Amino acid sequence: MMKLPKNRDLRRILMAQVPADFADWLDYVAIISLFTYTWSVEPIYFAFFALAFSLPYLIVGPFSGALVDRCDLKTVMVWSNLGRAASTFALAFAGQPELVLVLVFIRSSVDSFFSPAKQTAIQVLAEKSELMATNSLSQILNQASKIVGPAVGGALLIFVSSQSVFVVNGFVSLLALAILLWLPKGLRPKNSGETEAGATDQKKMGIFAEIAEGYKTVGRIPALWVTIGLGAFGFFAIFLHDTLIGPVTKLLGFDQSILGLTVTAVGAGGVLGALAVGSIKRPIHPYALIGPGMFIASLFTLLLGFAATNMWAFPLWIFVPGAFVIGFASSGIFVPMRTVLQLETPPDKMGRVTAVSEAVTVTAMMGAPFIGAMLATNYGLGVPFVIGGGLSLVLGLGTIALIPFIKFKKADEQPDSQEAELANAS
Repeated sequence: MMKLPKNRDLRRILMAQVPADFADWLDYVAIISLFTYTWSVEPIYFAFFALAFSLPYLIVGPFSGALVDRCDLKTVMVWSNLGRAASTFALAFAGQPELVLVLVFIRSSVDSFFSPAKQTAIQVLAEKSELMATNSLSQILNQASKIVGPAVGGALLIFVSSQSVFVVNGFVSLLALAILLWLPKGLRPKNSGETEAGATDQKKMGIFAEIAEGYKTVGRIPALWVTIGLGAFGFFAIFLHDTLIGPVTKLLGFDQSILGLTVTAVGAGGVLGALAVGSIKRPIHPYALIGPGMFIASLFTLLLGFAATNMWAFPLWIFVPGAFVIGFASSGIFVPMRTVLQLETPPDKMGRVTAVSEAVTVTAMMGAPFIGAMLATNYGLGVPFVIGGGLSLVLGLGTIALIPFIKFKKADEQPDSQEAELANAS
């Protein structure tokens, strides 16, 4: 139902995403299992885990976005994967939760360079008409890693410690680096419509001025700031409860193998959801996908919250398919959002706008895990799920109501000349 991107280098980037995402989800299961079943940490540690994972995108992200717009994209992606591999190896030697949190922070700081570089490379290399399909394929790879990663991670945890899983992850990250080494040098966006002198002047612009230009770009384009705002509030709702999935799984009577199965179910739903989104042939308003996606995901979150609050019997045949539905709905949210950024953003500002999007999202959701942990400690584990699900429900309905008022560029409104030139050069 979907075609691979035409550009060979873009296919290499997507190929490198396979081991990179696989390692991320192995790490997720290993860290959650380590905190939940080995160290039995307090709920506040799960909030600190979310903060350590997210805060670098607020602190380091704006600088990395500006540097991505200046630098060769291959160099950025190669070095970020090398740094991620090194910090992942270091996790194997972390003997206490505080050290794990520090290393997660370091790894996210390095990774904050990879995401803007990858999104910019997709914008540069993909034809505009295939952006939605390319982002869907990227989402498929990410969600497929949720199927394989937790399954492999759960199997490994039967025989080895969580720290040993980190060693495996380090080598997997090095595999992603090896694939990226095949990319050509000089992969970067052009300054559309600028003269050579204009391009030189931009290089002389200070780093803080470039960061400010990213925010100005978002503020000038309603389709960007509205979409980024919706995403930020959506992540706030999600992170009220997302980091508490391990303790809730345990509360409902499921062991750590079911935790891995749940993440796998989310991944399977995400694969099919992304495949469905990428297979849409006719033009469709992005909010016609984002709004219903938020609404559908909110329903299971509310059900899970009420079950945990009232200690209802929650059968496995509802728990796992519900996770699948959340994964399916999430693809209708994330794929269109990424496509909107790539269609609406000027090519020479893609790194900064991506960094702005991540920084705004992190700012909105930074306090959410701590609020969720406080609610869980004082009122029960189910309460953050009820409140987060209720917010997602309201956001979904509000996004649908915005459809008549927010207009987006169509794929055929932008030329593919740069993509064709780069394809021929490579």
